[in-house]
Amino acid sequence: MLTQTSDYALRALVYLAHDPEDGYHQTRDLAGALNVPANYLGKILQLLSHHRIVESQRGMHGGFRLAKLPEQIRLYDVLQALDSVPTDPECPIIAGGRQLELCGLHRRFASMTRTYVAFLKDTCLGDLLCEHPVPASCPGPGQLALTGTDGEVYPCPKQMPLVQLAVLSV
Repeated sequence: MLTQTSDYALRALVYLAHDPEDGYHQTRDLAGALNVPANYLGKILQLLSHHRIVESQRGMHGGFRLAKLPEQIRLYDVLQALDSVPTDPECPIIAGGRQLELCGLHRRFASMTRTYVAFLKDTCLGDLLCEHPVPASCPGPGQLALTGTDGEVYPCPKQMPLVQLAVLSV
C-alpha cells in the first residue's frame, strides 16, 4: 500500500530516528546506507523538510535530521507531506454514470481505506523503532519469514547477523 516514495521516506526517517547522537546526515550517506538513489532521496527529504518533519542544514557538517521526536511524527503526516495518503477512489465498476449507492466492491475499498488511514493516524515513527533496527539493505516484505516464539515476525533473516539469527531461532 506504500508508494516507493513513501517507502524510501519511512526508511530514511527510521534510520534518522536510530541516530544516537542526533547529528545531521548527508543525503549521499543516507542513500548509500539505505540502498536508494541519492537524487531521489534528496528530493524526498527536501519535501519532508518543507513540512517540518526533518530539518536540513547546508554546509560541510550539514545534511538532514529529524525535526521532532520520533513519538511526535505520525505516519499520516509523513504520507500526507508526500501526497500519498489514500483517498476514497471512484467506483471501479460503475464509472461515468451517477451512482445512487456504493457498489459492494467500492464499499469494501472505502472501508479498507478508512481503516488504513486510521492506522496511519494512530501510528508514529517511534512505534516503528525496535531494539534491533531493520537492516538498511532490507529488500522488503518478501523477506519477512522468520517468526519468534511470541509470534512476532522478524525482518529480513538473510540480512541479519548470524548471532541474531541464532538467538531468534532458539
